[in-house]
Amino acid sequence: MKHLFAISLFVGLHCTFSSPLRASEAKSAWNENLIPLLQATSDTVFIDLKNDPDFKFANNLRWFQDPELSLFGIKTKTGELFIEPLFHQIESFVDNVSIVTFEGYQGAINDKGEVVIPYIYEELQTSSEERIAYYEGGVWGFFSTTGDKVIPASYEFVGNFSEGLALASKDNLFGYINNQGKVMIPFQYEYASNFENGQAQVEVKFRAFTINKKGMKISD
Repeated sequence: MKHLFAISLFVGLHCTFSSPLRASEAKSAWNENLIPLLQATSDTVFIDLKNDPDFKFANNLRWFQDPELSLFGIKTKTGELFIEPLFHQIESFVDNVSIVTFEGYQGAINDKGEVVIPYIYEELQTSSEERIAYYEGGVWGFFSTTGDKVIPASYEFVGNFSEGLALASKDNLFGYINNQGKVMIPFQYEYASNFENGQAQVEVKFRAFTINKKGMKISD
């Protein structure tokens, strides 16, 4: 997944880790050091909003910046006003939902312009498979794209959903949960990756191996 880093008087930032981290590293990165981590990521896309003020979304909407307010809104592909410039940040639509920043807090709107998650959260992260990660009280959980809080915040780190499972960590160990928050593979790994083609790379006591979606070791 590409990262978007929009530069203006206000900074618009969208970030999702594209590679797995050890749980302790992930916690530190989320809470203390986001920008240097983004700068070190090879697939970061920088958008200069001053010189390129309109940015197209995949659904034929586009964000724009009001030059006087230095706030962002959304227009249709024909230039009609869709959402007034109210936000300090608007992210790309994923599963028809965009994360927005309003007065220092984050929420989410759908492609009809409706608020699906109120602007009260410290941080939201687009995920996949119709889930949105939220950060509350120092831990992470998940909303559905319709705004239901389906997984309470209880994890030090969460990754994107992939093949029905998301990487998560508790007590500095990684495991995997499903899209309803059920633990499918226990928190037992010092390192772990997202699933791809039914397989994930994990590490226990500095020994790396491959597991399947049942948590069974299938190769070194």
